[in-house]
Amino acid sequence: MNSSKAYELKYNTDDLNDQIDHQKQLYIFVLDTNDGKAYRYIIDSLANDENNWNPDAESCEAFLYGAGHNVSNCVWMVTNESNINYGN
Repeated sequence: MNSSKAYELKYNTDDLNDQIDHQKQLYIFVLDTNDGKAYRYIIDSLANDENNWNPDAESCEAFLYGAGHNVSNCVWMVTNESNINYGN
């Protein structure tokens, strides 16, 4: 599954816009199959009222590319939850 499909399954654009609260931190969680690692980026400083950045799929993928990820080999999501829940 490519990252765009994963994004579409997790959020549609309206859900993401409803979820954004600039008083809370925003994160991008990434599962990168190139190196087998999971990453968490704090992006709330990028998505603020001053620069009007709206973390849509295209701009998130541009951010991840800039962070060194090959987004065609990643699954990612944007959330305001900082915790990772581990399955039993």
